[in-house]
Amino acid sequence: MNNDGVPSFSFAWLKPRYWGLWLGFACAWLLVQLPLSWLYALGASLGQISGALAPYRRRVCATNIRLCFPQYTPKQQKDLVKACFRSVGISLVETLVAWLGSEKKINQISFTIHGLERFDIVYENGIPSSKLLCLGFHFTTLEIIGRLLSKQARFALFYRSHLNPVFNYFMVKSRARYTYKTLERKDVRSLIRVLKEGIPMWYAPDQDYGRKVSVFAPFFNIPTATITTPAKMARNFGLTVLPVTYYRDENYHYHLHIHPALENYPSDDEVENATRINQILEQAIVAHPEQYLWQHRRFKTRTNKIAKIYVKKKK
Repeated sequence: MNNDGVPSFSFAWLKPRYWGLWLGFACAWLLVQLPLSWLYALGASLGQISGALAPYRRRVCATNIRLCFPQYTPKQQKDLVKACFRSVGISLVETLVAWLGSEKKINQISFTIHGLERFDIVYENGIPSSKLLCLGFHFTTLEIIGRLLSKQARFALFYRSHLNPVFNYFMVKSRARYTYKTLERKDVRSLIRVLKEGIPMWYAPDQDYGRKVSVFAPFFNIPTATITTPAKMARNFGLTVLPVTYYRDENYHYHLHIHPALENYPSDDEVENATRINQILEQAIVAHPEQYLWQHRRFKTRTNKIAKIYVKKKK
């Protein structure tokens, strides 16, 4: 296991306020021991229940689908919302398996990696001939795909620290079991070291981080705040950019596609760069719309600051 980047354990986390969380981790470990077929069924049921118990996230999901799939009838949109929550429920057990599952458990999962040869890096005198930035996206299969990919290739990943220190410790330590390194997204020094070693870096660029670090680029024909970080990283560090998409099929066989490197990327036009990434993501979503994480507020930042599209969360 790689311990680089894992927060140091604090005995303050053993205080009573965190006991419920530690108990939850213990229950999660026990749950992961169940057969995969049971876990998938349980996840699907939990997803259906969560749609009823999380009205705000259901409204966010419904709003996103209404905006991105206006060609769908109201019934089709409603059915897609239900399918999205079912997929999220399955992703919960997939995440637990990825974080806590033994190698024996992981070996029971069938998967196919398309384009793995694009991860191969040629070294000359110990220096990598190319530095890879892999652009993944927030599909519900994200965590389990990472664990499966680790069986075939080394990679490092960025993460965003969780506000709860105990959950953050558990998350980072779990991911460190199978990633080469886990880097907090502001840890530029470690990023440079990893790239110099020729280790592919995994980065997810499809969330709304605000207008200061974004440009507005079309996404499902909607001007969407899209971060410029991938283009800046590619430009500043001389990175080759590989889009990566993935999904689970109806038989719970997982597919990971490592696409060819983007040509002539980045350009000097940041909107053009962001548009290219959004187009790749959009094509992957259209193929499996129920497996994208529509529950996050992808259109939170608007070109017109007054034109809010999400109803405020009730306190």
